[in-house]
Amino acid sequence: MFKRIASALAVAMLASTAAAADFPVKPVQMVVPYSPGGLTDNLARRYADKLADAWKQPVVVENKPGAGSSIGAAAVARSAPDGYTVLLGSVGMVTNQMLLKKLPYDPNQLVPLALVALAPNVLYIHPSIPANNVKEFVEYAKKNPGRVSFASSGVGSSPHLAAELFASKTGIDAIQVPYKGTGPAIADFLGGQVNAYFDTMQSMKYAKDGSIRALGVTTEKRIADAPELPTIEESGVASGVISSSWFGFFAPAATPADVQKQIVDTLRSIAQDQGMKVVVSEMGLIPDFQDQAQFKQFIQNETTKWGEVIRSQNISIQ
Repeated sequence: MFKRIASALAVAMLASTAAAADFPVKPVQMVVPYSPGGLTDNLARRYADKLADAWKQPVVVENKPGAGSSIGAAAVARSAPDGYTVLLGSVGMVTNQMLLKKLPYDPNQLVPLALVALAPNVLYIHPSIPANNVKEFVEYAKKNPGRVSFASSGVGSSPHLAAELFASKTGIDAIQVPYKGTGPAIADFLGGQVNAYFDTMQSMKYAKDGSIRALGVTTEKRIADAPELPTIEESGVASGVISSSWFGFFAPAATPADVQKQIVDTLRSIAQDQGMKVVVSEMGLIPDFQDQAQFKQFIQNETTKWGEVIRSQNISIQ
């Protein structure tokens, strides 16, 4: 009896090792839980090309937007746990379980693989606001309670949460205006329909031509791509205004450990390639590879931070 069990376990282990050694032997699907054309989608397509080169198999990007990224995440959570379906997720992977009344999947059905990039949030304001730095903007907002508006790409999005964190730390009373995506949010912001917006470095081009003003970045230290831009911490108006969007890969939790490791190792090789670092930087992102253990700890920290903000600001997705 015990010999048969041991033999069966040995066969299973050998099969798993063989599967990992052969992986992949067919096309891999990469799910993006957002609409085409955004940062997550663009980054996914860069990684898909590199993964296809490394694996000698097609890597097909499929967009499954909706419900703050939970629809795409649910599709991956329910997929076969064989490594052939992965997800490139962002902050919604942490916040949706706190924002949605009912999540369409169990978060434990997904396992973090690796984080590959960060996107610091920059505080931008429209030139119609009489402020040239973060301190002056906070003073203006306090003198005009309930009149300063922040655009975001949706409830629970990184820009929305960054604005809520900023408001809670500085004590300002601001209006949150969620849009259905980054494009409409930026369009109305540039048109002056809203006063402020936390976006990534992708909007620095508008600041350079004078369409908007960049006041500060939500990092602990100034960033290399814009060393002239002070951190919000430097302004002295509040501490703890640290936030970034981030991009990391996930897979079904039951995916064999050897296959998970192979995917992580390939992602590491791509992320640490100098050419890929340049590509990611040109997208306004910061290349920042974190392996499975580091990424899991990162998610725990994000869960704690955004949980406090969501509760204190009473945020929810209706």
